[in-house]
Amino acid sequence: CEIKPMNVRSDSTAKNKRKLNGGGNFTDYSWAKFRRHQQENPNMLVAGFVDGHLVYIFEFSFNESSFTSRLQEQLENHFPDGDETGRYLRGANFTFRHFKDVPSLKTIYIVPRQELTVLRVHITGEVFTHLWRLTQ
Repeated sequence: CEIKPMNVRSDSTAKNKRKLNGGGNFTDYSWAKFRRHQQENPNMLVAGFVDGHLVYIFEFSFNESSFTSRLQEQLENHFPDGDETGRYLRGANFTFRHFKDVPSLKTIYIVPRQELTVLRVHITGEVFTHLWRLTQ
């Protein structure tokens, strides 16, 4: 498994407050790590937290084309000629939109609907809509 948690804080004073977008990232990424992930095809577990409290967990296979395309695009931009010794892509990121339609997607945890309603302000529209539909 590759576990990618994201936490947002409700007390943030940032002008543009972060919201849970179903995303995550791979730090210090390279073509070599990408190829290894393709071979191993780990289950991706993407978790969203507000103030350290779990809101959701998504699971899907790494080798879904819309997901791997997002990572490849970033690697190609950073390493057009392949890996360079001692150089890494600091953060290869993704969001819900890069895996929302994949066949292997499972939503394995969601807070109860009442709590989801309260947390709505901390979740992007697309992710909230997905979660809301599943809690009916």
